[in-house]
Parts: sequence; C-alpha cells; structure tokens
Amino acid sequence: MAKKVSGMLAEIFALICSVFMLVPFYMILINSFKSKEEAALVNLSLPDQWHIVENYTEMFREGGLGLAFRNSVLLTVPSVLVIILVSSLAAFVLQRRVTKASKRLLMLILMGLFIPGQIIPTYFICYYIHVRTFLAAGLVLIASNLSMGVFLYTGYFKSIPRELDESAMLDGCNGLQLFFHIIFPLLKPITVTLFIITFMGIWNDFGTTIYFLNSSRNFTLTLTIYNFFGVHSSDWNLVFANVIAVSLPVIIVYFMAQKQIMSGMTSGAVKG
Repeated sequence: MAKKVSGMLAEIFALICSVFMLVPFYMILINSFKSKEEAALVNLSLPDQWHIVENYTEMFREGGLGLAFRNSVLLTVPSVLVIILVSSLAAFVLQRRVTKASKRLLMLILMGLFIPGQIIPTYFICYYIHVRTFLAAGLVLIASNLSMGVFLYTGYFKSIPRELDESAMLDGCNGLQLFFHIIFPLLKPITVTLFIITFMGIWNDFGTTIYFLNSSRNFTLTLTIYNFFGVHSSDWNLVFANVIAVSLPVIIVYFMAQKQIMSGMTSGAVKG
C-alpha cells in the first residue's frame, strides 16, 4: 500500500513538473496569436483578438523561412548521417578489439565529451585552408558530436554478444558484411537515439553556424530568429511566431521517435 501511495505521489509530482516545463512554450505560442501591442506585454493571458493568420502570414513573408529551411536540411541531414556512420564503425572496432591501443584511442575520443570547443581558432583554421560555409560548419558540427556517438554506440555494443561476430565470420562474412548486414540492423534503438540527439543539436545550433554561415543567404532556421529579431525587435508577436515555426520540425521529429529514444538510452545498460 505504501509503495502504491508513493508511486502515485511521484506521478503527481512529475505531472506538476511537466506542467511547469510547458509554461514557456505556452507563453510563446499564445503570444504569437496576439496583436503587436498585446504581445509586447509578454504575459500568459489569452488575446483579446486573435491574429493567427495575419501574424504567421506576415512572418513567413518577411522571415525568409523557405530558403532557411533548405539550408537547415542541407546542413543537418548529411552531418547527422556522417556522425552515425563514422561513430558506429569506430565504436564497433574500438569495443571489439581488446588492446591497449584501442582503449587509449577510445579514451582520447571520449575526452571530446569534456573538452570545450574553441570556435574562433577553428574558424580561422577553416578560413586559411579555404573550407567555407556549409562544408566548414558541417565538419565542425560532425567533429563536436562524434564523441557522443562513439560513447553511445560503445555502451550498446556491450549488449551484443561476440559469438554473433564469430558465427558470421565462420559463415564467410568479411568485416564490412558483418557490420552492415548483421550488426548494424541490431543498432536501431541507439541509432534513432543518436539521430534525434544530433538532429536537435545541429538543427538548433547557433554558436557554430553564426560564424560559418554569416550571410542571410546561408542562414539556417535558427539564425533567422536572430536576424528576424534584429529587424522586428518591437514586433514580439512576429518574433514568437518565428520561434514556433522554427521549433516545430524538431518537436515533430522528437515526438515521432521518443519511444526509440528511451529504448536506446536503456538498452546499452543491459550488459556491462
């Protein structure tokens, strides 16, 4: 009985915390429906008059979101796919090879989780070797997320028995066939988890892209908020509408794959 009561109290507490976490989103959403004067008050009250169509139409017309959406996809999708491919291959080799060299190399890669990136020196290095705009931003974002990918995959590989590798090799598989035909299909939960984490991180990135994509033609959706606010700093209704439009793709992707995220985050802990 005591456990049941404590469980109910924990659920109620979690529900209350969830409601508080939704307050900022509600504030942004409801203020995107208000007039310019009402939105300037930045409160939680409902609008006296709803301006949904007018606000979002004006925001889309002046925000340049079509080009920015293309830029975000062009930067995010290839970067995430490279992170998944490289980190999964690296983690597989480093986890399966039990040698001092592989352990040291793994520790060196995982140090990237703790060492902060230095964007200014990185920018000048890319500038002097003539790596610019999307390629430069993509390479920097890939490098900054590889450590996380290797960390997640390494933990997950511990739950896949080595006997599976040996059986596949006895059946005539080479290294690449073993990985892509046998091992990689088993990585779906952790791959989806890494996809969502890196997708949200790169899609919402501001600190890196502001340096490498520093012209309005190359702006991603996140950078349009910065640019849009500079032009419409007093039009909070349009700024909030812009924030909602930029955040919507990430929210949709997250809710579509949230079950896989939880599965991927816990599966790697099954076997030490």
